[in-house]
Amino acid sequence: MKELSVSESVSQGWEFAKQHGLMLAVFVLVLYIVNSLLNTLTMPADFWENYMKALSDPQQAQNFQNWMEASTSSPLSFLVSILIDIIQLIFYAGFMATVLKLVRGTMDKVSFEGWKMSAMTYLKYIVVVFIVGLLSVIGFFLCIIPGIFISTRLAFAKWYILDHPEAGIGDAISASWSMTSGNFWSVLGLILTEVGIILLGFMCCCIGVLFAIPFACFVEACAYKMLNGDFIDEAPVVGEYVQNER
Repeated sequence: MKELSVSESVSQGWEFAKQHGLMLAVFVLVLYIVNSLLNTLTMPADFWENYMKALSDPQQAQNFQNWMEASTSSPLSFLVSILIDIIQLIFYAGFMATVLKLVRGTMDKVSFEGWKMSAMTYLKYIVVVFIVGLLSVIGFFLCIIPGIFISTRLAFAKWYILDHPEAGIGDAISASWSMTSGNFWSVLGLILTEVGIILLGFMCCCIGVLFAIPFACFVEACAYKMLNGDFIDEAPVVGEYVQNER
């Protein structure tokens, strides 16, 4: 059984983030802009007029909220929200695949190469994310502790399916369950560390989150590399850095 070192994952993730984080932050910004543009499709034509009225008159705030809820409950809003969710899943699948290739060493710079995957790989990724999310939500509804346990044990399922596109959905879930066996508290600590990184990004005038997201992603990818026994690491730079630190 391999052991996870959160500090080493953060250390390695930081080295990768320093090399590639700014470029990946541009990709995150583009996603945010695309999502914002799509959201404008569901806004009523007189949105800004009513919004400014609500700002100038606090008594109109509740009326504005009720008006927005009624305006955004249309079929178009529902379809746009689904489209945004699909775009985000496709984006993060390629984003994570890019991070994985940078950590592995099969890519030396950020490019669209990470998004060049088969439609089946994207479909498997979406299904894995859905299943893990559903199981976690069920666990949280039953009791908070089962939800935390399930989401922690299945944290690397999405990484596994991107790393092994030939594998099945059950294989990815089983692999994550196996990798996190005996490492529950370390993986939970890793997840909390990632949350802390994202929060620090928001505290840096919010724009810092654009860099914090790639940083957190690199940390998780390095943790996956550490726990996955069949991971072939072709990038010696970070490995040499860690050895020197020791």
